[in-house]
Amino acid sequence: MRAAHAATGERSVSGVRITLGEEGREWTLVPTLLDGKVESFLALREDLAYGENLTAVWYRKVAAADGTESWETKAFEEQDQSKAIRAVKEALALAESTDGSWPVAVAAVAAAEPEPLVKGVLESDALAPLVADLEDPQPIVELLEGAGWKAAWIEVLEGVRVSDEPSGVVECPRAVVLSAFARAVEVTTDEGLAAGLQAAKADLAGCGWCWPGWEVLVVNNWGDWNCAGPWTFKSFQGGTGGGGQSGTCYYERTVTRTRIIQDGYYDSNCNITSFRTRTETETRKKFASCEHVPHPPAPCPATPGSSCTSIPSDCNPSEGG
Repeated sequence: MRAAHAATGERSVSGVRITLGEEGREWTLVPTLLDGKVESFLALREDLAYGENLTAVWYRKVAAADGTESWETKAFEEQDQSKAIRAVKEALALAESTDGSWPVAVAAVAAAEPEPLVKGVLESDALAPLVADLEDPQPIVELLEGAGWKAAWIEVLEGVRVSDEPSGVVECPRAVVLSAFARAVEVTTDEGLAAGLQAAKADLAGCGWCWPGWEVLVVNNWGDWNCAGPWTFKSFQGGTGGGGQSGTCYYERTVTRTRIIQDGYYDSNCNITSFRTRTETETRKKFASCEHVPHPPAPCPATPGSSCTSIPSDCNPSEGG
């Protein structure tokens, strides 16, 4: 799969995503690109948040004056992911054309500014100093999450300790993992899914580390809507038809569109395994109402037709959303 890179200075949202975490703690990392290179990931919680759990964490690459790079980590206190997406869109000045590339619709109003995340809790949290001093904060942060706290423990991005790996391997820093994920996205875009997974595995091997179970997904664009679905008559309201009295006929129909999703992942032994392709279908209800003037008196036609004074254009094959 070869995708053309954006023009110089152009930002976009990639269709290649990283999913990770176990059931109940699953996250999807959606990359934003600058000139075809990953410049940030917006991590979105896949599972239903409990209480005030954080649902969107933004990892953004930052370049220092000396050229070294690091990853800034901030979280949105707002739980509505569509508002977090709007905030990222505005911060990066992403074009309107990128809206359809997000897994959640872009809200009209942006979330408030995100704030630094310190080992799974907001920097302003009263417990942040305590958590920051812990050598292993995972148990306490997961406990806070379970209690509905404003917390988010994304284990693979927290410098996870690897106790069962060879002696001397302690952790794989967040920056290394995020850079490996970025490589997976970029190489997958240029060379395909298998090459992207191999590139990430090679980068992670630099710290003697592998995290099983994470996936790389290629989410292709939606196809056009199939607007040929049959109409179904629902109801009639208004006049009885006597003396040419008009009323309104109401109809609905289902329209569909599809997209292709490919994914590959690491099994429990950190071997690249199944490459799968599946089709995802989205459906919507479309509605029509038209004036009906029966003369002589007659019921509504089975479908919007010539007896209606107007038939709305209800389905645009290329409409977004």
